[in-house]
Amino acid sequence: MPKEIGVGVLGYSIGRVHAHAWNNVSEVYHPLPLVPKLVALYGRTKSVVDFEAEKYGYARTYDDWEKVVKDEQVEVVDNCLPVSLHPEPMIAAAKMGKKLFSEKPLARRAKDAKKMLDAAEKAKVPHMVGYNYRFIPAVTVARQMIADGTIGKVLHFKGSYLTTNSGYDSPDTTMRWQFQSDVSGYGALSDLGTHALDLARYLVGEVSAVASAQSTYIGERPVTGSPGKKGKVDVDDLTVAAMKFKNGALGTLDTSWLMPGRMDYLTFEVYGSKGALSYNLERINELGVYLTEQNPGSSGLRSLNVMTKESPYMKQYWPNQGGGFGWDHTFVNEFHHYLSSINEGTPIGPQGATFLDGYRNCLIMDAIAESARSQKWVQVPQ
Repeated sequence: MPKEIGVGVLGYSIGRVHAHAWNNVSEVYHPLPLVPKLVALYGRTKSVVDFEAEKYGYARTYDDWEKVVKDEQVEVVDNCLPVSLHPEPMIAAAKMGKKLFSEKPLARRAKDAKKMLDAAEKAKVPHMVGYNYRFIPAVTVARQMIADGTIGKVLHFKGSYLTTNSGYDSPDTTMRWQFQSDVSGYGALSDLGTHALDLARYLVGEVSAVASAQSTYIGERPVTGSPGKKGKVDVDDLTVAAMKFKNGALGTLDTSWLMPGRMDYLTFEVYGSKGALSYNLERINELGVYLTEQNPGSSGLRSLNVMTKESPYMKQYWPNQGGGFGWDHTFVNEFHHYLSSINEGTPIGPQGATFLDGYRNCLIMDAIAESARSQKWVQVPQ
């Protein structure tokens, strides 16, 4: 008989995506020896919390995150709150011996992420950060091809995460926590760029130095419920950065939520001495590949559909079918990996992102912000 593990979720925005995945992982990966049960949900607005609880089948709701953490039936605390509310609940949960899962980025600043990492390691509890794009079949294949030397020595990484899908390009979009540095940390960099940076580390390795520039184009926005009042935006709308990797490769990053025509444009290009790879999240199951030895006298990357039974994860889904793997499945794969690590006592990394990965990601973001302020190259602490 499978064993149940109680999950408490803090927050209902990305939290609803998590709830959907917690409910689906035992079906997709049936039979699952460790089955998640949604025990408790915390959120700010009662009507929304009640709706989400009924929809996803939570056993109960709370009006205080501490009550979720203290609930004896909650074994996993899944933090989907705004970034400034990541450290305190996670540290409290660690002290109580709970298993930890946090949405990205891990914290507003690296110093706070380090406190979370230290608490998790001191308590010796499993810890994972929600960098779900590691669990896309095409991205996993790219990592394998880089690791086994298929494209040779990596020379250059180019990463982008550009969108307008939240309406942030309109000055009429009202103030929200993503536009406030005391809550979000940074702007597009924290919201989007953190994913591209995670893929840079996942695919190529540690970043050693950065040089960057940041701009805020919409400096104030309407305040909900206060006609005529504007709130100050103090985060980046656009960040661009050059990067040096420890292994000698060079890289670039550009990230913004103001880019017309871009819906969910998370992309990377990796160029090596023997070939190249490219990926675009908007075409989630395709991987661009060019191998010099296999394509003599020709140029241009060939598009591979990473959708066969032999592809990573695909035997659990609908292989060889258009749309057989979608965005929501990345969270299902992520939680399956997390649950398997708990059940089998195996490491969450390097496939999954731990709090150490989250901390190192924050170190890079802090260095990018410092470089933008100083207009100088900044070393990333190792």
